[in-house]
Amino acid sequence: MKTNNILILSVLLMLTKLGGCADFGDNFLEKPPSVDVTKDTIFSKLEYAEQFLWGAYKTLPYGMPTNWGDGLYMGGDIIESITDLNQSDLTWSGSQTTYYTGAYQPDFENGAYWAQGTKYNFVKRRDAWRGIRSSYIFIANIGNVPNIDQQTKNKLIAEAKMIIAVHYTDMFRHYGGVPWINHAYAVDEDLNIERSTSLATADSIVALIDEAIPDLPWIIQDTNNWDGRFTKAAAMGLKARVLLFSASPLFNSDQPFLEGSASEKKLTWHGKYDQSLWGKAADAAHELIEKVESEGGYALVKTGNPRKDFQDAYYKRGNGELLITTRITYKPNGFFDPNYLMYQLIAWYGVGGPTYNYVKMFPMANGEPITSPTSGYDPNNPLINRDPRLYETVLVDGDYYMGRTAQMWVGGVDRPTENATQAATGFGWRKFGLERTPETSGSAVTEWPYLRLAEIYLSYAEAANEVNNGPTAEAYRCVNIVRNRVGLGDLPTGLSKEEFREIILNERACEFGYEEVRWYDIIRWKREDIFKKDIKGLNIYRDPNTGQKTYVEFNKPTRYWQNNFSPKWYLSAFATNELDKGYGLIQNPGWE
Repeated sequence: MKTNNILILSVLLMLTKLGGCADFGDNFLEKPPSVDVTKDTIFSKLEYAEQFLWGAYKTLPYGMPTNWGDGLYMGGDIIESITDLNQSDLTWSGSQTTYYTGAYQPDFENGAYWAQGTKYNFVKRRDAWRGIRSSYIFIANIGNVPNIDQQTKNKLIAEAKMIIAVHYTDMFRHYGGVPWINHAYAVDEDLNIERSTSLATADSIVALIDEAIPDLPWIIQDTNNWDGRFTKAAAMGLKARVLLFSASPLFNSDQPFLEGSASEKKLTWHGKYDQSLWGKAADAAHELIEKVESEGGYALVKTGNPRKDFQDAYYKRGNGELLITTRITYKPNGFFDPNYLMYQLIAWYGVGGPTYNYVKMFPMANGEPITSPTSGYDPNNPLINRDPRLYETVLVDGDYYMGRTAQMWVGGVDRPTENATQAATGFGWRKFGLERTPETSGSAVTEWPYLRLAEIYLSYAEAANEVNNGPTAEAYRCVNIVRNRVGLGDLPTGLSKEEFREIILNERACEFGYEEVRWYDIIRWKREDIFKKDIKGLNIYRDPNTGQKTYVEFNKPTRYWQNNFSPKWYLSAFATNELDKGYGLIQNPGWE
């Protein structure tokens, strides 16, 4: 395996330059001289060593493009744009040029930012291997820091292990089994490390998390300065996420999703169906739920204001619901900050196009789906009295916005023409952008909600449903906790296993839209039917004399896989030039 991509030469350890702070609030540590320093200098003082670890924290995945350089993954797009939740109209984005056209191929994984933007990329842009490498360097050398007590040392090592675990979790979800690195390699070590099986990769991630859990604090005491550092709850939550993905049909099945050499070697499936994997996922999620409900420190944000509570749940720092957060800066310097590209993409470039498919997933405010004859849904006025999460996720016509009422009809302020890029589906992207003012978003303290407690409740319910061949009372309770937070009523009882499963997937879409959850839900359940759906928008026409509005559903341009779908799309390909390095990578099925 080529050292400068994944492994670390010992000589480079001596020349490592301390990176920027991961920004845990205002507690900026003393910085060493801004020149190349030796390993001995880095680990000569606790503050310097911690600064090195904060640099590893800074490599953690962030769900939106962040700058015009290495942060521009997917060509300036978001992964939601290749799901049924969002349609990107950014013409040079990865969605438009790579996925919607079906042009994607393995070589794109090391391709140009603009023309070949991909959703992960094994060696570029996601920064995973740098984070893993830095974390192992830290683990190997923190013992050299003088006057460090054992508890502090163990806690910092546990944090480094969690950085590694997060990166491997994302690689596992994009590729299946990957090469497992367990230390910083020296120059004379064997660099040829083959891919682990999918099950071994999942087991290795879980084992690393289990090593970290005992040495992490349950909560962060000083959230003003240290919010974002790993906790015991964060580790337990990540473990539940990994086990749920591992238990899902993509890997846990009687047959592989597609034949190929990688499938034969069990790199992209576990080799058989194992019901117990669902039990492990349920147990891991419920262990965290029980601890949260017995010891406190965490809970869903619920003050009685459903819209504000939902917004705070994903957006507000230190809210008690966010388990893992990542950040690139403390506060962006307004909408035009070159290192905070997301606001420009939301407001002007056409990335944020919530689909009508997505809007229709949200139930009515009484909790009933819009297809229910007793829900009160009015097709002639389809956007009123809906789930509060709709209005905090999607900018819809008639909602309050920037001190006025949103005008999403064709010819209105917010959609001057049918093809206006900021609302080409008939809807705008509200989540994270909020009011698109400096106070609410442009210059606000910001972070990425990588994992929330609400996900653990829904993950438990899903896994319990599968392992028990139908929903249990506790599974119902956990789903209802999430629904009740936004004022929705309890689910009807007596649902079948299949009905409950569909409701869970719908709940996850409504709760976690634009938080990089939907893509993984679609692929882990091998939902070819969702890939084949027509992508819908909604044109609203307003009579200038009467103010009467007419709603007309329309199709967005056809995506390649709607008519040409192959299961190969479930996992990413490895770049051809990475395979050619000869260290044991085997291409994923369908991309050979």
